[in-house]
Amino acid sequence: MIDLRTTYMGLPLKSPVVVSACTLSEQVSHIAHMEDAGAGAVVLFSLFEEQIRKEAKQFEALMSATTNVFAEASDYFPDLTDYHVGTSQYLELIRQAKNAWISPSSAVSTASPAKGG
Repeated sequence: MIDLRTTYMGLPLKSPVVVSACTLSEQVSHIAHMEDAGAGAVVLFSLFEEQIRKEAKQFEALMSATTNVFAEASDYFPDLTDYHVGTSQYLELIRQAKNAWISPSSAVSTASPAKGG
């Protein structure tokens, strides 16, 4: 078999094939299949700063709107796991993908620094 090893931004890759961000990168099993098929790297789908801020704002609004409610009534709060992908799930996906990936991997953040709180 031909040796396709290369480097990208200083990272050694077993092949120059890089799978672009897509819905297939939402599950670790799919990422493992991509590697088995010869991908040298996989670009995860994006988590945008606006999503993080919206999630935090929704949670804050929910908590402030229910401060006068009995603790027993907290079961009517929407479960954050019902949301497609929040920050915690995204970070967990990165952790699992790094553990499952044989080749070196890295997570790159494109988020801008927080502005004025």
